[in-house]
Amino acid sequence: MNHALVVDDSKTAQLTLKTQLEAHDLRVSLADSGEAALAFLEHERVDVIFMDHTMPGMDGLETLAAVKRNPRTATIPVMMYTAKEGAVYVGQARALGGLGVLPKDVHPQVLFDMLLKLGLVKDRRGDGVVEIVDESTPRRRLGDFTEADEPRAPYQGAELTALLSRVIADLPALRTDLRHERGELVRATAAEAVAQHASAIRPELDAVANARPTPGFGFATMLIALAALVFSFVAWRDVRSGTTSATPASDASAITNRVADLEASRRADRVRDDARYQRALDALQWAVNQNASVPFEQLPFDDARVDYLRDLLERLVSLGFHGRVRVESHLGAFCLIDDAGNYKLAPPDLPVEGCTFVGHPLDDSSAVNDRETVAFAEFLRSSPLLASSGIAIQLIAHDRAHSLAAVREPTGVGNAGEWNAIATRNNRLEFSFVPTDARAAP
Repeated sequence: MNHALVVDDSKTAQLTLKTQLEAHDLRVSLADSGEAALAFLEHERVDVIFMDHTMPGMDGLETLAAVKRNPRTATIPVMMYTAKEGAVYVGQARALGGLGVLPKDVHPQVLFDMLLKLGLVKDRRGDGVVEIVDESTPRRRLGDFTEADEPRAPYQGAELTALLSRVIADLPALRTDLRHERGELVRATAAEAVAQHASAIRPELDAVANARPTPGFGFATMLIALAALVFSFVAWRDVRSGTTSATPASDASAITNRVADLEASRRADRVRDDARYQRALDALQWAVNQNASVPFEQLPFDDARVDYLRDLLERLVSLGFHGRVRVESHLGAFCLIDDAGNYKLAPPDLPVEGCTFVGHPLDDSSAVNDRETVAFAEFLRSSPLLASSGIAIQLIAHDRAHSLAAVREPTGVGNAGEWNAIATRNNRLEFSFVPTDARAAP
């Protein structure tokens, strides 16, 4: 049975949505704050999250960002479920990785369509089941949850790698296209302003041209023509700089409107670019955590990880990422035997009951230098990728008590080989990206 989490501090809103979701055979859990939701997700897996915006403590957007930063929860679809409206809020939610925004009084059909696109319900209308919809209830759709926003299943293996490569490769072209489009709009606006000013002074020029010649005529004509050119140039310059000069009321209004359109287009471009950036960052974080297991015989921060980390940093630089890369070392509980005072992996066919020790030799250590080679430390100290990129690396070594298992420890396992296969998956590095507000502008 699919599992939904509803995060809302209003008991009424919780129960209303819970009833609607249970009507579609979903199991529903409830949380009354962002902190409670994050604590719940530490030990429970859900298929979709409905997130309120205004809550005590962490608000909905802050909680959404925390969910997307955590590799264990980054791929869970999150739908903001709130009374807050407006394109800016919808853009903020999507930029942080949310699917969109649904209103508190969402129509049952709209909710069904969203669940259907997520693959959480089955469309039975083609199986002879007639679905009755109350058309007297207005269908509010907040956040434009359309076919273009259709959620997709998490990417797997080579498909994810190919997609990630395409996204990163497309970003420079996207920024170039945005600059080109803005330049074209500025030039078109300037040309229109010049034409408006030329039209405004045309009657004065015609009157001078038809007037009876008088002494000084040529000089006066030259002054008027020069004034017209200066006036047009100032208008063109002001539009390029985003300001307006003193013009007749109708011309000033037209230029102001065009500049406002230009600014709105720039903001919309920025929101779209930020959304693409966040999706690429989430996909990269998910990908690096799929191959982060550390064999028992290796140190987590060893020479082999230098190339892995260098490749990751190059990808982050190409994305324009600024912030902190948090790398946490978790320990697995291995089935070990004592070999002349040193622990080593037990033979695969040894019964688990024959293990001398179940755990890890570093169980009591939380010192990074116990898990780091000289070459790895030197890379962090001298790499140019860290010197001026705006990226910092934070290494954390968890002792056994604070290590989090990616896979639950086995029950009913008969031999050391099966046990240690699971322990290797838990003996891992976990990457998370914590961006700062600063990022290269498109």
